Amino acid sequence: MRALIVLIAALPVLADTRNAVCARCHAVIARQYAQTGMAQTSGRTGAPGFQESFGHPSVTSNYELQLGGATRQLEWFLGSGRIGRSYLFRKNGQLFQSPLSYYSQPKKWDISPGYENKPYMELTRAVEPACLQCHTSRAQPFRDPGVTCERCHGAGDRHAVRPLKSNIVNPVKLPAEQRDSVCAQCHLTGAARIARVGGAYTPGGKLSDSIAVFVADGSDITATSHFEKLAASRCKQVSGGKLWCGTCHTPHADSTPAHYREQCQSCHPPGACKANAGDDCIACHMPKRAGAQSISHLAFTDHAIPRRAAAAADPPPAGKLKEFWTGIANPRDTALAYAAAGRGDAYSLLEQAATISPKDVPLLLQLAQFSAEEKAAALYTQILQLEPANTTAAVNLGTHQIRQGKAKEAMALWLRALARNPALIGARLNLAVAQYQSGDPAAARLSLKAVLDYEPEHPSARRMLEQIAP
Repeated sequence: MRALIVLIAALPVLADTRNAVCARCHAVIARQYAQTGMAQTSGRTGAPGFQESFGHPSVTSNYELQLGGATRQLEWFLGSGRIGRSYLFRKNGQLFQSPLSYYSQPKKWDISPGYENKPYMELTRAVEPACLQCHTSRAQPFRDPGVTCERCHGAGDRHAVRPLKSNIVNPVKLPAEQRDSVCAQCHLTGAARIARVGGAYTPGGKLSDSIAVFVADGSDITATSHFEKLAASRCKQVSGGKLWCGTCHTPHADSTPAHYREQCQSCHPPGACKANAGDDCIACHMPKRAGAQSISHLAFTDHAIPRRAAAAADPPPAGKLKEFWTGIANPRDTALAYAAAGRGDAYSLLEQAATISPKDVPLLLQLAQFSAEEKAAALYTQILQLEPANTTAAVNLGTHQIRQGKAKEAMALWLRALARNPALIGARLNLAVAQYQSGDPAAARLSLKAVLDYEPEHPSARRMLEQIAP
């Protein structure tokens, strides 16, 4: 049984002090920062400074996605455009990801990551909080584009009224773990990130208090493995905590090869390098390469800072998961991490953790995913008692009920879930089948039309509607 995705902690609760407020006193910094990848990593389509080419037949120059006779307006983008951009659209108040993304190096639109093996162009992939977590800055994304000042400096409302060093966070002045947490909130993913029970992370605190991050030996290079790769580097380990992201990256402006070289030579004398490869240190010692299972068009910088660049190779089999910060985690977080990573030994860990925390809904959901049908049904029933609005439990319990011949109960559960999330295509398709088999073809046709309203290319829905047409 495939594991559910365990979402990382919610976006920090910030004061909603917009960048323009910060720019009143920090005008030069604000102008510089506005040109960085972080500042440009989300926003409304068509914003100045980046221009896509529009050679793809399914995307018009005014950002309309046209598939299967349906049109979706691509209103927002995620990604700075240095590598590429993904796009978001709304339908009935929900945010969905476009199945086509723009890739900057080949200058073309192509299949979005994760869609490579889909049988058709899906239009109902919901935008996960994990995406907004690192590309936007608050629970109401896109009010200010990109990563805003508050994501690194904390709430700015008090500082804007009375500017003092004591009422704003300066990451450079923080102890090492709190300082590094500012960067790790987006640049450390690991094999699994598990939201701890308690509050969300805010700059100035320790990320480990709100999120348990698990890593595995032999992990591949990815877009968000910078932090863990740097931690494994010899340079980081011998620095005594002095080397951090801000050593090489100037957060308010994009760094240059000359700046990187200067930072390298602050520890390594110019004559120490035997490669004689010129002035660009990172070209040799932080090479860009694709991971063994990388997405097409993408290559990532190796933050392990190898002495000699190595050819890309398949990583060794992943070892046991360990908590990144301390190496120690409680049974609940460990079990959820193994489940999120799809590890085979997750079931026993989930069972043990559930005996300790019998009312922990995320834990029970994962245990149900790994359990045999009868036990899973009991767990879904328990979850709905604890959390009646849980759509995952309602949909999956409905599937169990239909297998038991309880069509009325199953349809009630699916309708309950669809009332909260109309884009649950699998549930609506199951509902249509159950309605038809229960002698209500008119209701089945309405359900199938609702499927095609969201997914106009859905092959099963099209075929079924043709078969039961009046």
